[in-house]
Amino acid sequence: MEHILQSTTTPGTPGSWTDLLTFTVTNTADHGWFDSASQIVPRRFYRLVRPGAPRAPFYAPDLNLVDHLDRSQPLLYPSHKRAVVLILIGTTCTNSAASVPSIKALRDRFGPQGVVFHLVGADNTPSRTNLFHWATNHTVDLPVLHDPGLLAARALGAVATTECFAFSTTNWTQFYRGALDDRLDFNQPPTGFTQSYLSNALAQFIAGQTVTPSRTPAQGCAVEPPAFANISYATNIAPILQSKCVRCHTPGNIGTFAMTNYSVVSNLAASIRYEVLSRRMPPWHADPQYGSFTNDTSLTADQLNTLVQWLNGGAPRGSGPDPLADNPPAPVPDWPLGTPDAIVRIPLQSIPATGPIAYRYFDVPTPFTTNVWLRAAVVRPINRRVVHHVLVYFGTNSTLMGLDGFFAGYVPGAEQVPYPEGTGKLVPSGTLFRFQMHYTATGETESDQTELGLYLSPAPPAAELQTKSAFDALSFFGGLFYSIPPGAADHPAITAQLTPSTTKDVLLYELSPHMHFRGSRFKYEAVYPDNSREVLLNVPRYDFEWQTLYRLTTPKRLPAGTRIVCTGAFDNSPQNRRNPNPAVTVTFGEQTNDEMFIGYVNYSILP
Repeated sequence: MEHILQSTTTPGTPGSWTDLLTFTVTNTADHGWFDSASQIVPRRFYRLVRPGAPRAPFYAPDLNLVDHLDRSQPLLYPSHKRAVVLILIGTTCTNSAASVPSIKALRDRFGPQGVVFHLVGADNTPSRTNLFHWATNHTVDLPVLHDPGLLAARALGAVATTECFAFSTTNWTQFYRGALDDRLDFNQPPTGFTQSYLSNALAQFIAGQTVTPSRTPAQGCAVEPPAFANISYATNIAPILQSKCVRCHTPGNIGTFAMTNYSVVSNLAASIRYEVLSRRMPPWHADPQYGSFTNDTSLTADQLNTLVQWLNGGAPRGSGPDPLADNPPAPVPDWPLGTPDAIVRIPLQSIPATGPIAYRYFDVPTPFTTNVWLRAAVVRPINRRVVHHVLVYFGTNSTLMGLDGFFAGYVPGAEQVPYPEGTGKLVPSGTLFRFQMHYTATGETESDQTELGLYLSPAPPAAELQTKSAFDALSFFGGLFYSIPPGAADHPAITAQLTPSTTKDVLLYELSPHMHFRGSRFKYEAVYPDNSREVLLNVPRYDFEWQTLYRLTTPKRLPAGTRIVCTGAFDNSPQNRRNPNPAVTVTFGEQTNDEMFIGYVNYSILP
């Protein structure tokens, strides 16, 4: 039977009793406890409470945070381990810094036994810089997770730094919450009388024993997630949904449901909360620490906090209009940029119901008899269910099959827009457009006849838009050096590089990473002629289903000789939920069961 020990200094005051310990009396060991806080809190009173019913289990929230080294750390990822421990820290809290040696000692003892340790920053700062410096200054070799807006702290119910949360990976239930040990000041070394709460809990858990105590009071600096009062559906929530969600969640669009009114949202409140907390929705994967992008669909920390608090409160309707119902978005047109000046099509295709489908290539002549400049080119799949991606490029093998200068492209969810202002693409007369079609079987026989809409520029542009890619040629032609071992969880990709121009400055507009199901992270860096480096784009959690073109808010000028260097990694482990087969060695290939590592770049060369 579970018991709760409570304490107060004013027993006659209603509501003054607070929980100290949650414990279970067992026959496996002697039980004893003393209250370290009684040394500094006079006249402490205690009482024992027996809950009327067992407490409901607390399940680990499906959180996905980025650590101080720019890596994604999904909480539920290490399902092959035995337990995951989260420990909150504050970079300005002296107790946090002083607790590092104890935490590292626990990691060294229990890590080999299958326990994963993460530190979670509780500073509520928009930048990870302070976490990086704190980890460096205190020689922390554990992941320190950034929690902007303290969403994770709120989901955990955290109240203090150095508070620990331990979860079993068997069912992701919490088996311990509380202090590392009973020291009030971690600057003081532990003694033979120190009550080592977390250490004892982990030892009991690994031995298959009842964990007791399962809850203890945390000692540290207060953790206070921001509170947003008087949240209104009409005033606060609907505008967030309209700006970040409705673009896909409309009738006939790519979203799995249409946000047409309040009732739809309230009925799906639990699902929406799950998706936004895990950062799966909205589908945006660029790290906000680096760069600014015009097509950023992510929720800000304040927007996410507002939405989650409203959902936690039962998603109340409140008063006022329903903006989702009163102001529905206009239907998505077949051609978002208007009717093209010309349209070319591939032959009608029959798509088999099952099995891998080899890439298909089609050469389609340009409809123009003279050289023309284009201001936009839009790919329109007729059957979006089967089209995984499309590349269109000038049709000769000298173009490296789309790697060196593809002309237009389509991936699911990508917004079709004109070329950057002041740029265009030249189409010489007699050009062949080569379509590279990547189809995916759906379980039914399907058909498709993808189209390419061409939009003429009224005059030659100031600069030609060039689309090229950073890739490793030896890997691309023959699979040399590409070998991802079975089960490898973080296998580095071969570095891919591109030098846009050795003689002139260039203006960088857009970046688009491309990998397959085992792709896990991707980073673009500019290496300048003086060998200094700048991160242009970091994608800590690459998602094959959302191969986004990241458009810089302000085009970036790169001096002549600048190299664009791409690094990343693959996840061929069973923990990768999209891994087709973690038991095989993976090499380069065009099918999604194989792998690619390509960094597309859109830029123009300056005079």
